Amino acid sequence: MVTRLKLSRRQVFLGFTVFLLIIAAVSCSSGDKEEPTAPAPTAATKAPTATTAPSPTKASEATTAPSPTKAPAATKVPSPTSTPEPTATPEPTATPEPTAIPKPLTNVYDIYGFTVELDQDATFATSNLNIDGWSETSADLSQGLMTFNYNGADIALFWQPQAYATPQETIDLTYQLQQAAKPDLLFASLSDGDITVDGTAGRFTGFISTDSSGGNATGGLIGVWTCADSGTQLSMTATGSDSTALQIRFDRIISGFSCD
Repeated sequence: MVTRLKLSRRQVFLGFTVFLLIIAAVSCSSGDKEEPTAPAPTAATKAPTATTAPSPTKASEATTAPSPTKAPAATKVPSPTSTPEPTATPEPTATPEPTAIPKPLTNVYDIYGFTVELDQDATFATSNLNIDGWSETSADLSQGLMTFNYNGADIALFWQPQAYATPQETIDLTYQLQQAAKPDLLFASLSDGDITVDGTAGRFTGFISTDSSGGNATGGLIGVWTCADSGTQLSMTATGSDSTALQIRFDRIISGFSCD
């Protein structure tokens, strides 16, 4: 096998040498100048076939223009919220008038549009004074009822508008009220007549009341007059068991009364 390998190398070497010798011979023979042989005309290059121009794309095949995007609906602008009207500034609460401090009770009482005056040795503070309504719940300038004790006499004075009744009608009404308040007593009317109170003409009447046996007699005087300026009519009843003291107290109130 080694011999075969060596033979091959030799053959290759010989072949390579022969090749070199041939090339050298060719080179020498080409040294003589010869007329260059005109190269045979090459067949005319065939004109290239014109490339067929591509058919223009049909207009219908043109890319379809995209439909315009539908404009989004405009956002509805919310109606402006109405500006709330400013809250009205609350009117300042009126400062309540200070409560009138009642005057100390003396022998003079002048709150409801008239003045009742007692003797100097008497005072309303110790007279069991009570003020109430006459035709209304509470007393006011137009109506009311005033009761008190005055040195042995019980006094009841009520006032009302003059238009309600004449002085005589009010005397009759007052007398009936006395009878209704004491149904177990017997009443008898006495003298009556005219009086003047603070320059205004009025009327008066007297009566007596006893128990069923005719004992425990109690006298009474009723006087009615009007304050012309205010249109207020007043009726005063004085009752007591001492007729002399009763007459004095009645006269004292009449003489000390004044229309404000």
